[in-house]
Amino acid sequence: MDIESALSNLIDDPAFIEINKSRARFNLFEAMGGVRAELRHTNFLGFLLSPSRSHGLGSKPLQSVLRAILKKFPSDKRPFPALEVVVGDLDDARVFRELDNIDLLVEVHELKLIVVIENKIDAKSGVGQLARYKCVVDKKYPNWRKLFVYLTPAGDEPDHPEYVAFSYSDLAQIIESLANDGAQSYGPDVRLILAHYVDMLRRNIVEHDPLRDLAVKLYERHAEALDFIFECKPQGTSLLPIAQELVKKNPSLTQDKHTSTIFRFLPTKWLDVPGLKRCPIESWTKTGRNVLFEIKSFKTEGEFSDRILLSLILGPSELSLRRYFFDSVQARRDVFHNAGKAIGQTQVTIFSRELLSSVAAENMDDQQKQTAIEDNWRDFVNGELLRLTDAVYEIALKAPM
Repeated sequence: MDIESALSNLIDDPAFIEINKSRARFNLFEAMGGVRAELRHTNFLGFLLSPSRSHGLGSKPLQSVLRAILKKFPSDKRPFPALEVVVGDLDDARVFRELDNIDLLVEVHELKLIVVIENKIDAKSGVGQLARYKCVVDKKYPNWRKLFVYLTPAGDEPDHPEYVAFSYSDLAQIIESLANDGAQSYGPDVRLILAHYVDMLRRNIVEHDPLRDLAVKLYERHAEALDFIFECKPQGTSLLPIAQELVKKNPSLTQDKHTSTIFRFLPTKWLDVPGLKRCPIESWTKTGRNVLFEIKSFKTEGEFSDRILLSLILGPSELSLRRYFFDSVQARRDVFHNAGKAIGQTQVTIFSRELLSSVAAENMDDQQKQTAIEDNWRDFVNGELLRLTDAVYEIALKAPM
């Protein structure tokens, strides 16, 4: 193989030039970091859907999204005619963030309609999460019509029959149409923001976009050169130290024993609780603690991946105590998200979430990876950590001695 010629041909290929130009183009949302942080996407979508916000688009984004959602239903099963959205006055619609823990809730008084949007980018909905939100909304708005929407990058099927799947590809098309349709009536700043958001979605979130198709064709033409480049790729380094520093900066958390790939910690509130110090010192971390948080990095064939996983682990202790903790966790799965369903021999995960997934990190530079970890950690600290700290504390106080 003449690798020098192969590399030269790759560099001169118009497809390679197009991909390189697209990936290198400045994007405002990427510059701010956290392109796969659900919280930031939900905030922007909430801003866009609210007719009264300063974007100047009025109710057009909300109307366009509602019409697109209704198209997902067969014509004979739509909860109400799309024409009502077209002719209705949506200007009094109100958008709520995290009301009853729901990502987005939209009240459209003109249509007496509630829209619930659950947004998931890298995670899946928790067990029973969608059903709980439906129960809350049905109870709070008994005489309103409702749309339940499950928003994911690829339009994944929700685990509840009342929810309709909606993808970020659908969303990108809507926002792009808004930008193009408003070429004369919107200011250049609004068009720029919409264009940057669509560009960011297609570069980082939306699957099977034209650039990916172009990349497949490029690989087919230059497989030898690209394989050589992949072989020469420097080994990655662990991103675990980034998460470690975040833990160390939090005065409410205390470090435990850790390894090169696992960093353990616990809330200081747990330090003197007898029910949380029942692990034989030779069985796990040598500190005698039987419930600990772990932040873990991963290796594949000796090379660190970019994945950083945060978990809460129920470790070894006498069987009666482990069974008590495990059963208590199963009874509160609204707090203990992604808890294991089997108690295991010595350890079981009773909560987990990714601070950074390998898929999310694929198109990020080092600074963006760090920002994503920091954003997801901040989201965890401000929400789940508080609930988990109190829940474990309450369970431990009642533990059998």
